[in-house]
Amino acid sequence: MSCSRSGGFDFPANPDRPATKQPVYWTPEVDPGVVLLINTPPLLADDADVVAALPPAVSKRDELGEHLRTLSAANSCQIALLYGTDSARPLAAIVPLDAKAPERLSSLDRFLRSSKGSGVPDKRLTSSQRTRLGHMLRALDGRIEGASHFEIAHALFGPRFIVAEEWQDSPFRYTTLRLVRDGHRMIDGGYRQLLRFRRREA
Repeated sequence: MSCSRSGGFDFPANPDRPATKQPVYWTPEVDPGVVLLINTPPLLADDADVVAALPPAVSKRDELGEHLRTLSAANSCQIALLYGTDSARPLAAIVPLDAKAPERLSSLDRFLRSSKGSGVPDKRLTSSQRTRLGHMLRALDGRIEGASHFEIAHALFGPRFIVAEEWQDSPFRYTTLRLVRDGHRMIDGGYRQLLRFRRREA
């Protein structure tokens, strides 16, 4: 299975399911949230098998191994069992010592907590970022369908705030312009930044 330039694996989609319900499998290079697993070396092996404790998952196989996406919306997690890994045997995680190592460690911690039944939501996006992202995509959809910026703002923010006589100097006009601009950037590859973790300043 090849990897597309989008940063995801080109697995076939289920034609009976809407796009919003299709599991997405990102490549580990693009998404530091992917947990990479192999079998534990004999020296360190024990009887633990954390994969068995995970919620139900859908999976795909290719030459790299088996890719799993858990079904729980609250604990959604992508796992890659690398080629030759037996999930019935003890497992170990691979964390490359690169610039994304802190993010991968955070994902691994979330994976371990969720495997023990703890609800650990993915916090890469704040609630305000999710809201803006929704506005961004709605604005872009409207623009693609031929709506004017005024019409888009009217739909997003309501007639109480969007008045034709005040439109040219309205802060909502500039907000709408930015939403459309950033929406174009998002579909042009900027969505990959959503996979990155927010880093705290030292």
